[in-house]
Amino acid sequence: MTDSEAEKEVENLISVYKEACKKVEKAPINKFVEFLNLVDKENEPSIDGYNIDLSGNLPEFKYNRLDHNDAIAIARELSEDFIISDLNFSFNNIENTGAIALGKSLQDNKFLESLNLSMCDIDAKGVEAICTGLQMNDNLKKLNLKGNKFGRQGGILLSATLQVNATLRELNIADTDQTNESLIALTTVLHHNTTIKKLDVSNPLLVSEQEETTVHFSKMLRVNYGLTELRLCKHGIMDFGASQLAEALCDNNSLQFLDLGCNKISEDGAKALAGLIRQNTPLKKLSLTSNRIGDNGIVAISEAVATNNCNLTTLMVNNNGVTEKGLCALAAALRLNITLSNVYIWGNELRNTACDAFERLMDGNKPRILPHNTDIEPYKVDGVTYLSEAGHYLFSH
Repeated sequence: MTDSEAEKEVENLISVYKEACKKVEKAPINKFVEFLNLVDKENEPSIDGYNIDLSGNLPEFKYNRLDHNDAIAIARELSEDFIISDLNFSFNNIENTGAIALGKSLQDNKFLESLNLSMCDIDAKGVEAICTGLQMNDNLKKLNLKGNKFGRQGGILLSATLQVNATLRELNIADTDQTNESLIALTTVLHHNTTIKKLDVSNPLLVSEQEETTVHFSKMLRVNYGLTELRLCKHGIMDFGASQLAEALCDNNSLQFLDLGCNKISEDGAKALAGLIRQNTPLKKLSLTSNRIGDNGIVAISEAVATNNCNLTTLMVNNNGVTEKGLCALAAALRLNITLSNVYIWGNELRNTACDAFERLMDGNKPRILPHNTDIEPYKVDGVTYLSEAGHYLFSH
């Protein structure tokens, strides 16, 4: 695309947008128009698409968040096949009416690859329209619906859509009030759908502690060879569930990131996951943040890391009730393992011996753990070493 063609493309985009605003009796968003002009000036003529960030958390929208009429106006542009590849509507008041308009635009759009509608007050009716659009769309690769309370009905609609859609790669439905039934429906579809690569289903509304959904996710992981990232935070997973997942993943050759944060996994579950680590599977990142694996659990994981694994690169065991014994075992394992580069331990009992051990790992011209690969930072007071939470980690969270 030449400079003149890119300029004309943006002029048409602005013109269609203003015309659509008139139809819904909505004043054009000046910041949006300014952003479109800025895109034309800052991007190279050879760009494949524009990234439009209209998040309600941006300073310019903080006190004047977008509503369904704004979504209707912008959906008109998507229907016109303007080259918008990434659209972020998160934290706005889009609601069902706006979602329905966006869903209709997806039926014909040929360029949009990423759509972020997290925290937009969309329920099952709006999700139904998006699902209809996805069934006819062969380009969208990322869909974020986090925080919209569409519950069981919306979850089942998405599962049915994944039987038809073969292009979606990333799906985030965390904090959407999914139930046992909708999660089981999703795992059933994922027995055959291998195009989904990243899936976040954290914090569902489960009515029992029998871990039925965890068992179904385990069965799915035995046969699914597409998923590379799975987040199961706040699923109430206990030692039995962790054991089921570990056993299933021994037969899985694709999953690289497993997030089991904020569950109820203790020593026995950690030992089962240590057995998984010993198998040297493709798993590269394991998060056990905010569980209760304790010293015995981390010792088992440390032994597996030290002797049998060359694939794991990231281990998150912060806030797990681990004391000096477990932390020193992990520090010793890190000296024997050369691939585990990212380690997160903040929130455990960081006493003197553990502080000294991790300071030595981070000290010298060639430190074993680089400062930006952990959530701790050593400092000294009167010759005694302490660990604080790293500033960069605080900022990122």
